[in-house]
Amino acid sequence: MTSGIIGLRLRIPLDLRAPGRLIQGMTATPHIDADAPGFPGDPTPQPPFGLRDSLRSAALWSIGIPHLAAWAAFAVAASKVTDLRNLDPVFKLMCDAVLGFAGIRPNVVGRERIDPAGTYVFVINHVNVFDMFVIYRAIPGYLRSLEHVDHFSWPIFGPFITAAGQIPVDPDDARVTAKGLKRAVEMLGKGDSIAVLAEGQRTLDGSVGRFYPGAFRLAIKAGVPVAPMAIRGGRAVSRRGDWRVRPGKIEIAFGEPIPTAGLALKDAEPMADRCRAAVIELLQGRTTPR
Repeated sequence: MTSGIIGLRLRIPLDLRAPGRLIQGMTATPHIDADAPGFPGDPTPQPPFGLRDSLRSAALWSIGIPHLAAWAAFAVAASKVTDLRNLDPVFKLMCDAVLGFAGIRPNVVGRERIDPAGTYVFVINHVNVFDMFVIYRAIPGYLRSLEHVDHFSWPIFGPFITAAGQIPVDPDDARVTAKGLKRAVEMLGKGDSIAVLAEGQRTLDGSVGRFYPGAFRLAIKAGVPVAPMAIRGGRAVSRRGDWRVRPGKIEIAFGEPIPTAGLALKDAEPMADRCRAAVIELLQGRTTPR
């Protein structure tokens, strides 16, 4: 299960009216030895989970699932009487509550690089199921993300993201994807930001997989900068394929925004490579936030 914000691989120019297949699937992150020279990812040690973690996690999920269900019910009810944009501070507090329940202590660095009134496509590495809450709490201002259409039919989570106004896309349905991308461009044009996990799925080993160019074509089409973000230390808290959660600190680092002015859609591939390199540098501490 991914946490929602997906990477899109667009093989053709981003013409939102064009028929045909817009997306050719999501990434698969290869396994790489973290001790290998030039490891392209988060070098933070990943201690093993034990019995204590299992017992704590069982208690956590027994509390956390009803808690999320309550928030989902609130979002659905509120969406019927008001624009949830008006309640965005409340949902940021929800993110704080979820992270607090899990014992996750986010530490944000480099946020001064981001203009709180600016519009960006935020591109982030994908680590664990808490990424969505970490991202929404760290990013200033209003934003929404791209979600796989299947997630909208999940119990609890589906009604919540539907009410919250997340944007559905489907690698196997060009019409759904075109509609979602059109809405994303409209949001960017109105000054709202979009978040994308450009790898498409959570890492297996802390390495950063290929960034597919969909997010970058979206940014170029809308004429807004791309903001690299790195989530460091997340696998010490929660890992793909493991239901257990361990309290701990996660660092969220903002990189220098990458402008798109003067770029064409053909520049999306090299821009994706540049952004991936920036995220890896943030993960490895080679870029020092101001």
